[in-house]
Amino acid sequence: MKEKRIQYYCSTGGDGSKYTKGLLKYLKDEWRTKKGGDLPDESRWKIVGFTNEVPIQHNGFDCGVFTCMFADFLSMNSPLTFNQQHITNTCRQRIALSLLKGEIV
Repeated sequence: MKEKRIQYYCSTGGDGSKYTKGLLKYLKDEWRTKKGGDLPDESRWKIVGFTNEVPIQHNGFDCGVFTCMFADFLSMNSPLTFNQQHITNTCRQRIALSLLKGEIV
C-alpha cells in the first residue's frame, strides 16, 4: 500500500476507533499467518478517526447513500464536498444512473 492509513468515515459523526484498531490488528494477524513475522513498517501505519471533513447526515436513513458517495469520491481522490442537500437532491439519482449504465457517472 502506498499510504499506510486506516481511516473511519462515518456520516453520523462516530469516532470508530475500536473498528480502525480492530482492522489494524486483523492486518497484523493476517500478515503473521500468511507471510510469517511482523507486519513490515508497522509503526508507520496511521489510524484516523472522525475528522471535520466528513459530511454529516441529518436523518436516520441516508447512511447507505453517504457510504456510496464516500467510496465514489475517495476512489477519485476527490475531497468530500457533498452534504445532506446533495444526497437528497442529486446523489440518489447519480447512484441509480450508475447502476443502470453499469459504470460510475
